[in-house]
Amino acid sequence: MRSTTNTMRRAFTIIELLVVIAVIGVLALLTTLGARRLTSGSRLAAATNAVTSALGNARAAAIKDGVATGVVFIPRWDSTRPQIPQRVELVTIRTTGERYAFDASAAGPDIAERWLPVEDVPAIVLPEGSKVGGPMYDPPGTFGGVPAEQVYATQVELPLAATCAETIDCNRMVAVLFGANGQFLTRPPKSSLGDTKAYVDWNRNGATVASNVDPQDVAPGNCATGNFERYWLMDHPDDECNLMFVPFLSVYDDKAAREIKGQNWANTTNLVNELTGPNGYIAQFGDRITFNRFSGIPERKVR
Repeated sequence: MRSTTNTMRRAFTIIELLVVIAVIGVLALLTTLGARRLTSGSRLAAATNAVTSALGNARAAAIKDGVATGVVFIPRWDSTRPQIPQRVELVTIRTTGERYAFDASAAGPDIAERWLPVEDVPAIVLPEGSKVGGPMYDPPGTFGGVPAEQVYATQVELPLAATCAETIDCNRMVAVLFGANGQFLTRPPKSSLGDTKAYVDWNRNGATVASNVDPQDVAPGNCATGNFERYWLMDHPDDECNLMFVPFLSVYDDKAAREIKGQNWANTTNLVNELTGPNGYIAQFGDRITFNRFSGIPERKVR
């Protein structure tokens, strides 16, 4: 008679199962963090490459046509389609050579030079969450107790600014300027320091023959109130506020910065401390782009 033997199989204990689950959880967390860092790094690299390319194209266009040409970094967000994230658009601009005098009693600039987008150079849109900053070059002052030259200006977060829930003190229409020979400039040619400002006439409602005055549109948005604020602080995509030509740029991952922020950025001091100041996110983690002083060629500084 043939006998059969039952093999005893040992089951997992509850402790062993918990250990396995914990190990899986740790591995999943490390994988997620690694993927997030990779995604953020890829986003920043793509944005930096796009900015460098746009700058090179603008410089080449300035040399080709012999006209001062620049790049402006403007936020784009459609309030009628809030599900679509805000993006930063890189627009090539060119001076018209037209200048308009402002009311002498106004606190704004004395002379405004009108610029227009260059139609035959397509705009470039940065990856979602990417923004561009530049030193607060004009006008001087302090922000959150920090001197302006140590603070970055960058694009406003329009979905928040629509309700004035975030300070716009560090928001400007940042731009880069190349002369007719491709040389890098920080103010329009043939302008004396402090009396000539530049703006982009986005809606192209240029001056009429009768008035010879171009209405620089600075009223859109409800966060900039005073005359100075309306001319300098951007709180709406249609604002034609003064361009701030900067000596260098920093491309950064604004999305990543917002994920780790710990303070309320409706307060300027908090924004400067965490994002735009000398110890903020932009200064620490942004990709800096400088310009050769003589040739104007953009040069990326490797971190």
